[in-house]
Amino acid sequence: MVKRRNFVKTTSIAASGSLIFPAVACSQKDKKSKELNTAPPEVAKRMEPGLQVYSVRNQLKEDFAGSMKKIADIGYKLIEGYGLGLDGKFLGTISPGDYKKTVSDLGMKLVASHCGYFKHEDASGMIDAAKRAGLEYLIIPGIPGDIRKTIDDYKAIADNFNRIGEQCKAAGLKFGYHNHAFEFEVIDGQLPQEVLMAETQTDLVAFEADLFWCYVGGYDAVKLIEKFPGKVHLFHVKDATPEKREATVGQGVIDFKSIFDAGKASGLRYYFVEDERTDDPFANVRADYDYMIAQDFA
Repeated sequence: MVKRRNFVKTTSIAASGSLIFPAVACSQKDKKSKELNTAPPEVAKRMEPGLQVYSVRNQLKEDFAGSMKKIADIGYKLIEGYGLGLDGKFLGTISPGDYKKTVSDLGMKLVASHCGYFKHEDASGMIDAAKRAGLEYLIIPGIPGDIRKTIDDYKAIADNFNRIGEQCKAAGLKFGYHNHAFEFEVIDGQLPQEVLMAETQTDLVAFEADLFWCYVGGYDAVKLIEKFPGKVHLFHVKDATPEKREATVGQGVIDFKSIFDAGKASGLRYYFVEDERTDDPFANVRADYDYMIAQDFA
């Protein structure tokens, strides 16, 4: 992170001079101390808006390269992909190398990608594809319904995540999980999302908090971040109406400033706009971008 500091330059005093003129030496020391204490606070670097390209999923399938160019033209620099399968391809057809090159040639960076749910025994192939794509984060975005019916199921899933995370760490990757709303539905008096976060190791499993789904699930995203410090590395930024439908970012009810303040204090690395509305996808993600790029809190 780039930080700005004002450096003060002080006149050094020879030891002999300090002995002869102690009052002068003391005055110089006091001056230096005062200058250091009155230096302006460090200014944190703004976070670059990213885009989860599922936002333009239909367009990507029709014209992958052209759609990526439109994303770049809007101003997005960071990309989160989706659809990385056990076959080692994105969307069933695009090789990791081709995906990375298309994004890089447009001046953007492929930071992360969602992938299908997999078990730790199958991790090597997925990790290899992620490495070839140049990913920093490999993220599972959901859990099949038939394996998450009880709290014990979620504990077994957390164990699977720890094992995947261990393999990813050894390969120089970070592994993460992205929530929806079902993780906030109480099972046997417990919240599955909290179980997942409590049962996974902080150095092995990161979490991508989808702020819309937290709201839909009735859970305060700030509470999630503060209850599990250091575990939320990424956000999905999308807004909600009071009726829990998607809205253009900045036009809904989600308090992004409070959430970002908590996230940045707890180690937030990236955020990705995700807008699942299909009425006019590129106009939607442009409006989302225009709002986020103008905010001081991000």
